[in-house]
Amino acid sequence: MSENTVIRTENIVKEYSLYARPQDRFREAAGFRRKSLHRDFRALDGISFDVTRGETVGIIGTNGSGKSTLLKIITGVLKPTLGRIQVTGRISALLELGAGFNQEYTGLENIYLNGRMMGYTRKEMEERVPAIVDFAEIGDFIHQPVKTYSSGMFARLAFAVSINVEPDILIVDEALSVGDLFFQNKCFRKFDELRDKNVTILFVSHDISSVRQMCSRVLWIEGGVQKIFGQSDLVCDMYMDMKRTDMNRENAGMTSHDSQYLPETSGENHAVFPRAEWKSSSILSEQVRIESVFLTDGDGQSVRYMETDKYYTFHVVIRLAENLDELILGIVVENNKGIPLYDFNNYINAGKVVRGRKGQFLEVLFAFRLPRIMKGIYMVSAAVARGTQEDHIMLTWIHGVMEIEVLNPGYNSSYIEIPAQVTHKVYEPEQVTILEPSEN
Repeated sequence: MSENTVIRTENIVKEYSLYARPQDRFREAAGFRRKSLHRDFRALDGISFDVTRGETVGIIGTNGSGKSTLLKIITGVLKPTLGRIQVTGRISALLELGAGFNQEYTGLENIYLNGRMMGYTRKEMEERVPAIVDFAEIGDFIHQPVKTYSSGMFARLAFAVSINVEPDILIVDEALSVGDLFFQNKCFRKFDELRDKNVTILFVSHDISSVRQMCSRVLWIEGGVQKIFGQSDLVCDMYMDMKRTDMNRENAGMTSHDSQYLPETSGENHAVFPRAEWKSSSILSEQVRIESVFLTDGDGQSVRYMETDKYYTFHVVIRLAENLDELILGIVVENNKGIPLYDFNNYINAGKVVRGRKGQFLEVLFAFRLPRIMKGIYMVSAAVARGTQEDHIMLTWIHGVMEIEVLNPGYNSSYIEIPAQVTHKVYEPEQVTILEPSEN
């Protein structure tokens, strides 16, 4: 293992013996019957990946895919049946709320308990307690037994302990799902601080937007089998394509809707469209093809940039291989971390669908004024679905169909700058009463 690699797994396999009845385990162990009374179940089958120092790696997969089992092997809670694992550095893991906590102890006592479990002396923990208590923000409840805590309070304390004990490796498994919005925001800012300190983070979440934002690489496990380990954007796109395909199967028997249709207008005598190219897609339909996606400015000229507060039009052009109705065409604009900033489709923006006959080209145009979003390079993806926004089948989804540069001469201090009317009022002291929070 290289000096910069802190986690390496090689062909990890984890097997469990499953018995139909509890007594069969004893009967087999005692040798009462020569016939095997169990069946083997592989929770993990051939997992191999590595993590470098200071890297944030995501682990994704549907429920029951083996993510938590893998984390328990990395932390040493479980041993693999086959394969090798090497870990370098002190691990702080938040795998399950309450793991490592004594329900009868107070929050403060549990802080010291967890510190001892990680090898810290009481004096070392005394130096860390103020930061932990401050981050948890649970007030006097720190002196109460944790069995009296709400799930949110429990999450705050458990997370505060995990990230304030100066780990080399931090493992977080869906722990933020119970925290409120303010606490989640605080945690993500703390993640940035830890990365600046070269702390390695394993982040397990079903929130793909957060995985895109935080992680440089992602491991996707499905049914205990490693699907892919690679760059975050690619893996997250593949995972979401699978989710859309699954949704298509669930909606395979979708019935028609009482839909309204966009009015049809005839195109030019002869239209010329730039052919669409895209970086990736695993959803391509034989029924319809996205032929072109492009952007024009207020003068109708094709452009690859946008200036804030000016008018533009996105064009999506498809060709039908068969007669189709109830079609939704749309685009999504994402920042460099894969977070969708805004999208358009004819159902969301007009409440109407489109239809056409075999061989026809359909062009849907989205005219808009660009809000004051942060300058930079943005990625555009395009899609075609059939149905309604709430009940549809995804026919085609292409990622990275074009890149658009946004020009913003403003301060660019946030993703979206919202214009506001500003006024100014002055009060004398006797004119003002301030209510305490309990009086509001």
